[in-house]
Amino acid sequence: MAKSNIKHFKGFSIVDGDIKVKLNMSRFEKQFQEAQYQLDGNVMNSMVPFMPMVSGNFIQATRARSAALQGSGQVCAGISPQGRFLYEGKGMVDELTGSPFARKGARKVLVSQYGGKTNAKEELTYTKTHNAKVRSHWFDAAKQEDGKKWVKDVKRTAGGGKRG
Repeated sequence: MAKSNIKHFKGFSIVDGDIKVKLNMSRFEKQFQEAQYQLDGNVMNSMVPFMPMVSGNFIQATRARSAALQGSGQVCAGISPQGRFLYEGKGMVDELTGSPFARKGARKVLVSQYGGKTNAKEELTYTKTHNAKVRSHWFDAAKQEDGKKWVKDVKRTAGGGKRG
C-alpha cells in the first residue's frame, strides 16, 4: 500500500490515500429491484388524476406502455402520437396545411411554428369531466403531490433510511 498524501489547510485537512474496497451488493439486488418496480408503478398511478381523459383510451395505452417498462426506472408519461402535445399543453398542426389533423406521414409543428393561418389554438384546454385536476405536465404535478410518499415507500421497500 502506498503512503497517503496529506494536505493541511486552515480548518481542514485532505487525506489522499490509496485504499480500495470491493463491496458485494448482490444481496440487496432483489429489494432494490422491487423498490424500482414499486416506484415506477406509483409514479404512473400518481399521474393519472392529472392526465386528460375523454374516453380513457389515452390513459389505458399509456398505462400499458408504462407496465411494459415497469422496473426499468422509466415511466411513459404519454403514448404517441398525442402524448407529446397533450403533455406540453400546446396545439400542434400539420406543417404544410395548418390542420390539427395531419396528413399520413406528415410532420406536426407547434401552432406558433406554423407560418400560415390556422384556426388551431396555441394553448390546449382540457375537459375536467373525468379528471378534475387535469393539466399539462402531469408528471410534475404528481411529483409535487406525491413525491415525498414515493421516496418514503422506496426507502421502506429497499430496506434503508428511517429518516425522510
